[in-house]
Amino acid sequence: MAGYGNVKGTVSTADAVLKVGAGYIHWITIQNNHGTIAADIELEDTGTDVWATKVEALDFLLNPFHAVFDPPIRCEVGISLDITNGTLVLVSVGIS
Repeated sequence: MAGYGNVKGTVSTADAVLKVGAGYIHWITIQNNHGTIAADIELEDTGTDVWATKVEALDFLLNPFHAVFDPPIRCEVGISLDITNGTLVLVSVGIS
C-alpha cells in the first residue's frame, strides 16, 4: 500500500491501544469463539469510534469475519480497540 508505510498486524483478545499517534487501519479479522454471546468490536481514534460491528457467537457456525478498508481509515490521535462481551474473542488488525 503505497504512501502508508509498512502495514503491521497486531493481535489482541481484549481492549488495547494499538498505536500511539496518527496512523491508518487497513484491515481487521475477528473470530468470536464464545458459544452463545455475541461480541461488539469497535476501532477508535483514541476515544472516538471510527468503525464498529457485532460478531455473532460460535453457535451460528460462522467463519472469522474479515474486512479490508480501501482507502484505509485515518486516525489522527491513535488507534484503539474496544471489545464488549468478548471473553473469547481474537482480533487481528493491520495498521500503519
